[in-house]
Amino acid sequence: MKSQKQLYYLLLSVSAILLFAHLGKLYVDIMEARNFVSAREMADEGNWIFTTMNGLPRYEKPPLPTWLSAWMGEIFSFGNIGALRFPAALSCFLLVIYFYRIVNFLSNNARLAFISSMVLVTNFLVIYVGRRANWDIYSYSFMVIGIYYFILALKKIKTIPNYLFAGVLFGLSVLSKGPTGPYVLLIPFYIGYIIVFGWPKWKEIRGIALCAAITVLTGFSWYIYIYLADPETFLAIMEKEATARGNRDVKPFTRYLSFPVQTGVWVLYSVIGLIFPMIRKRTDQPKVYMLFFYWTLFSLILLSLIPSKKERYLFPMMVPLAATTGYYLYYLFQNLQLKKWELNLNKIIFTILAVVSLGIAAGVYFLPLSITVYTVLFSIAALAAAVGLLYFVYKKKNFENAFYAVVVLMVATGIFGIPVLDKMLSNNKDIKSLTHIKERIHRENSRLYTYAEYSPEVWFKYQELMPEIKAEDPKTYPKEREFYIAMNTNDPGFRKTLENLGWKLTYIDTFDDNEEAPPSKNYSERKIHYVYKVIK
Repeated sequence: MKSQKQLYYLLLSVSAILLFAHLGKLYVDIMEARNFVSAREMADEGNWIFTTMNGLPRYEKPPLPTWLSAWMGEIFSFGNIGALRFPAALSCFLLVIYFYRIVNFLSNNARLAFISSMVLVTNFLVIYVGRRANWDIYSYSFMVIGIYYFILALKKIKTIPNYLFAGVLFGLSVLSKGPTGPYVLLIPFYIGYIIVFGWPKWKEIRGIALCAAITVLTGFSWYIYIYLADPETFLAIMEKEATARGNRDVKPFTRYLSFPVQTGVWVLYSVIGLIFPMIRKRTDQPKVYMLFFYWTLFSLILLSLIPSKKERYLFPMMVPLAATTGYYLYYLFQNLQLKKWELNLNKIIFTILAVVSLGIAAGVYFLPLSITVYTVLFSIAALAAAVGLLYFVYKKKNFENAFYAVVVLMVATGIFGIPVLDKMLSNNKDIKSLTHIKERIHRENSRLYTYAEYSPEVWFKYQELMPEIKAEDPKTYPKEREFYIAMNTNDPGFRKTLENLGWKLTYIDTFDDNEEAPPSKNYSERKIHYVYKVIK
């Protein structure tokens, strides 16, 4: 059996591989692009407080994550995707480490904390969100770290300093994505804490009030400043954002009931870990397990109340869910005398994972890609994981070693699988980036403008401001006599509108920045640009 220190170092190593390996692979999505464009404009235009995106106010999200991307961009360049993503990956890395500390502190069981944290970091959704430089991961990371110090304060350890520290971290979470973090992580946690450990006493209430005050002062400082300095724009943007949240991606209350699927390889064990009566009887720490169970339950309820629903919004649930899953796996690894039905159930689960591994080992050769070193190594690693799973389950009857075989599969995915996936997704043979015309525009000492266009991913690639022209607003008209204009549509009506201004449009070319080829659902018209040269 490995020592506590060995397990901790193993967790650090696996987390580092899954979150940092090939960080520059996989193309930039729209959420990241918005962040990166604003970050570049922070550095280039000096918009550190009054954040912008393509020159227009961008007050929908607080600036903390964008500051971090901007600093990385200034150091390593804004074309270095891996560097721009690094702060987000580091945030997720710290989230995993502090989750380990939370479980270890509450349970006083380092092995349980290790198993739970390993489940968390090998969770599909955690890897996906944790490697992307969007606002979510920063908010959740600051919140989980803050909850650790909040728990210390509740347990009477350096009470006031920990309440203050927790308040600052909660505030940084708000400064990352508004009140999302407190709503989906802190409130569910504290409801569960009250159910399990009872209502707070007067001294605790005073400490919690102090923590809340620090959270508000830290987290809403930017909102207050922007409101006082630019109230009209701020309120208009907030109203638009609220309307979008209520009307965009609206799904029924039951939409999130399929949440276990997001755990990936742990889907079946995550369901077992939530069988409350069974797990509560199989642990010598029923209260701590119940805390994580209620935390998961109320996180699901609060998330389901929000009309707008996306799979990545389920990330907060994955945190306490990893602990409930960890409780069952810990019991499984400790128990040598399982009932026949339970023994067979676990054999079936790990056999399914072995079959999946075999499917990966063979399936990579049938992808519409040329075979590379990564393809072969990924196949070999997946085959080794499959053989290991079957060997440990049927020959050695050792479920813990089978668990490590699954971890090996995930690590292999991080090292060898991501480059294969990157090649598979970048399959558009007709890609012709808008950046190809950039040199010509510079050579003519001209500039590229946009009209009837919205494409943050392309704005990021172009690495320059592409000012928007609005036909109804003469203030947006270019001062130059000659310039270029890019549109997402080739509709003659839009061209006619510009020609009515006395502008002569000459078609230059069509540019397609889609990394994925049709009929992929990720193939988007907003990444296609029709470029014209305009002479007034």
